[in-house]
Amino acid sequence: MAAEASEARAVLHEFTREGRLSPGSSERAEWGTWDRVAPGWVLLLGLKSLVLFRWEEGRTGPELLPDVPAGMSRNEADNLIEMLRGSLSAAEVARTTGGLTLERVLALLVCVIADEAMTHQEVDTLLELAVAMNEEVLQSGDLSRPLYRGTDIGPWDVSETDWEAMGLLDLGGLKVPRKDVRKVEVNPLRSDTEELAEVVLFRGTTASLQLQAFRTSGEPEWGTICDRLEVDLRARGAEVERWSGREGVELRAVVPVAGDTRGRDRMTVRFIGCDGPGWLLRGVIGGAVALPDSSDDWAYGSFEGVVVDPAFVVPRAVPAWPAVGDLLASTEQSRVIPLRFPE
Repeated sequence: MAAEASEARAVLHEFTREGRLSPGSSERAEWGTWDRVAPGWVLLLGLKSLVLFRWEEGRTGPELLPDVPAGMSRNEADNLIEMLRGSLSAAEVARTTGGLTLERVLALLVCVIADEAMTHQEVDTLLELAVAMNEEVLQSGDLSRPLYRGTDIGPWDVSETDWEAMGLLDLGGLKVPRKDVRKVEVNPLRSDTEELAEVVLFRGTTASLQLQAFRTSGEPEWGTICDRLEVDLRARGAEVERWSGREGVELRAVVPVAGDTRGRDRMTVRFIGCDGPGWLLRGVIGGAVALPDSSDDWAYGSFEGVVVDPAFVVPRAVPAWPAVGDLLASTEQSRVIPLRFPE
């Protein structure tokens, strides 16, 4: 067992036994050390892993945390759980109120371990996994960015993989997965042009993933786009929340709609994005999979399976600039990567 996992286990066992920490154990935990693997961080990531595991099993609300530790209100506990699930607004509340402490992390961890009836061996395995997560976060350099894009996970650049062997649908600038896709729509950039620039993948009537890619200078742009998109969405009356999700920072929004064919006046969507070498891929998740309680990962898996070809051009076509004010455009310097109908 790694030294940090062993120290984390000792701290956890003392808290479980005594209900509090001695000054020596508090010091050994190195709480607040975020620039290297540390026992306190390992304990936090262990709790995060358990929370996400329970969420993916479909446990929500009180089922996610049936018992609230002594000395902690339900609201305080729920806010920390939401933070661990990825809510950046909950993380800000925890930061400003001082709600994220080692003692609270341990109290929640003890409650969840007891509710799961975990054995000592299972707890050891959890802490070893948390050490590996800690190392990955340090290597990525950013808690909110996906790890190893282009190495272990996508979206991929066309130069990084043999996309033709992956069974993807070739749309020119984007090669998209076919798994569980029942319908594909390829749409023009604007109503006044025939240039294709957007594809929507549908999984029946319950899920959709809209994809569009832009050429960039190579510098990360998704964070800036999120800022602008959030401002625009709020100006249009939408409710918006930032999350640190599977693809990094994402926006979850409830957007007012007019003239919806299903009679809805509001629509729930998630905006995700990924910076690649010389491109940005933007996705909009819609349908039941975008609802707050959904743990369905089809849209995320499909997004990660996309291959981007930023050099693709439509013969005799000049790439158009994104429409001014378009919520889904990136920046004035970014250019849309065109698509074509599949052959």
